[in-house]
Order: sequence, then structure tokens, then C-alpha cells
Amino acid sequence: MMNEEVLSILWRVIDNDIPLVNDDMTTFLVKDGEITEEDLKIWNDAVKKIKEAYKKVNYNQNDAKSLLNSALELLNSIKPKKPFPPEVKIRFDELKNSVSKCIELLNKT
Repeated sequence: MMNEEVLSILWRVIDNDIPLVNDDMTTFLVKDGEITEEDLKIWNDAVKKIKEAYKKVNYNQNDAKSLLNSALELLNSIKPKKPFPPEVKIRFDELKNSVSKCIELLNKT
């Protein structure tokens, strides 16, 4: 049961949240110099880990949890030069909260 909820949250993150935040990151944040190419690389690494965790949830929860923890650390390490615009901050924080929720759920199993 727990896995279904984790999969559902991760699918929403992959299908909806990541593309939106990715657009934010690549379009105006990098162009405006608010985040660096290094931050963009960190973002892309975090996305890879989230997608990999999604594939592993059903057969290796420890790996999935480890990947999600690593992704969350990466996401938390992204420091824009000036605060994100409100709508970007909301999307970015929602994504991080969803990853945290999945970790929490996996810790309960």
C-alpha cells in the first residue's frame, strides 16, 4: 500500500513538477544569471536520482530511499543568487516536499 502512494507521488513529480521546474531553471533563471550552470548540473543530477528511485521503489526500497535522500540533498544545495520569484519558489518547494514525503513513507515500511 505504502509503495503505491510513493509511486503515485513520484509519478506526479516526474510527470508534472519536474518539467515545470525544469522550464523555470532553464528558461529565465539561467538566462538571468540567478542560478549557475553548476546549479543546473546539480538539478539534472537530482532529477536523474528521482527517476531512478521511481523505478526501484517496488523491488529495492532501500536503494530508492537512498536515491531520494541524495536527490533532496542536491535540491537543497541549489542556491539562487537572488530569491526565486514566488511562483518558481512554490513549484520548487512543492517538488522538495513531495520528495520528503516519499522518504517519510519509505521510512515507515
